[in-house]
Amino acid sequence: MTQRISMEAAFPTFQKKTTELFEANMLLQAQVDVQARELAALREENERLKNGEPAPEAPAGPDLAAQPPYPPAEDRG
Repeated sequence: MTQRISMEAAFPTFQKKTTELFEANMLLQAQVDVQARELAALREENERLKNGEPAPEAPAGPDLAAQPPYPPAEDRG
């Protein structure tokens, strides 16, 4: 039971499926890239710990969580 359709009729379905597969592939590739970076960072940390090196200092900056999200009422115009 073979059914034939024209190339013109099949093209929108082909294009839709191709786009879906491309987007899924890009998402998977992004996940692989993120995991590769995480793996590299963990390997560096593992080597550092094996060598007994201290943990690197975290960059100092303002503690935004300790500040109110808006100025107190008396400071507002």
